[in-house]
Amino acid sequence: MGFRRIVQIGIVVSNIEETSEKWAKLLGLEPQPIIETEDWKHTQMTFRGNPSPGKAKLTFFRLENIVIELIQPIGGPSTWSNFLEKHGCGIHHIAFTTDDVNESTRVLLDLGAVEEQKGLFKGGGYVYLDARESLGAILELLYYRRD
Repeated sequence: MGFRRIVQIGIVVSNIEETSEKWAKLLGLEPQPIIETEDWKHTQMTFRGNPSPGKAKLTFFRLENIVIELIQPIGGPSTWSNFLEKHGCGIHHIAFTTDDVNESTRVLLDLGAVEEQKGLFKGGGYVYLDARESLGAILELLYYRRD
């Protein structure tokens, strides 16, 4: 299980192209590719327990010690669009990798977190748990398939 390795900080933005250019300048890096999440057939995303066609544009700045992920919601209900609507741009989550997503999820639920969103991506999946009331943050669990 383990919650010892934070691998990512996710930031919700309203204009990923503009924000990405500024992060690249700050970090002294080239702008990174911007991708779009796949459609529901591939992601099987659920938001608050219901299937959702929510999508986002993403870009990743891989630093020596952590990844900064920029996320621009582009349609459908999602934790990202909900966050942007309620709070504006800002830090959305801290991500951990896990070898046992079910056990890690159970631990967070036992600590008062609420499952917000989950889905699949090529090679793995994710679960967002809203633990702001108990831990002060939204946490993401990332897991990778070994096939």
